[in-house]
Amino acid sequence: MSNVRSRTGFTQHHFRNLIEYCKNGAGFTLVELLVVFSLMSIVSGLGFASFMSYSRRQVIVQAASNFKQTIDLARFNALSQVKPETCSSGDELSNFKVNICLNAICLNSGVDYEMNVTCAGLEQVYVKKTLPQGVTFSNVPGNPACATLTFNALTGVAQGLPCEIYINGYGNQVIFSVDSNGHVSY
Repeated sequence: MSNVRSRTGFTQHHFRNLIEYCKNGAGFTLVELLVVFSLMSIVSGLGFASFMSYSRRQVIVQAASNFKQTIDLARFNALSQVKPETCSSGDELSNFKVNICLNAICLNSGVDYEMNVTCAGLEQVYVKKTLPQGVTFSNVPGNPACATLTFNALTGVAQGLPCEIYINGYGNQVIFSVDSNGHVSY
């Protein structure tokens, strides 16, 4: 009766052998534990490095997306002649302008780029943006640089185009190409 099987097929005899095995101090050796923990450390380190690289790349991609939205908004507002609240109802809307503060004088200090609106000959800041820490604009010599992109609301003509814009950071780079109609690709 001492060797009765349970439903899983595990006998009392097997159970007693397992208890004896544990009582005799059987377990992992120090070398086996060191090998396992070393492998776990290496795998964890590689995973963390990959995650950091991915998250830094996403910072650049998000900054590029935000900048593209600003250019698209300026172009859309100019073509549809959307007059912002900062303009009086009787003022004539002239243009929307995107300034990259690396190349142009911005109306606000401490920003990386801004979108301005010109109403009745007076240029006002409409949107101002700062790039994330560690992310910058740059130009590559020999390529047309974008200092100011102007979208005329009266004629629909864009000035300062075509050109290229570079956003750099954390060893990554996103290159913007803006065609003569103001369409952005990157």
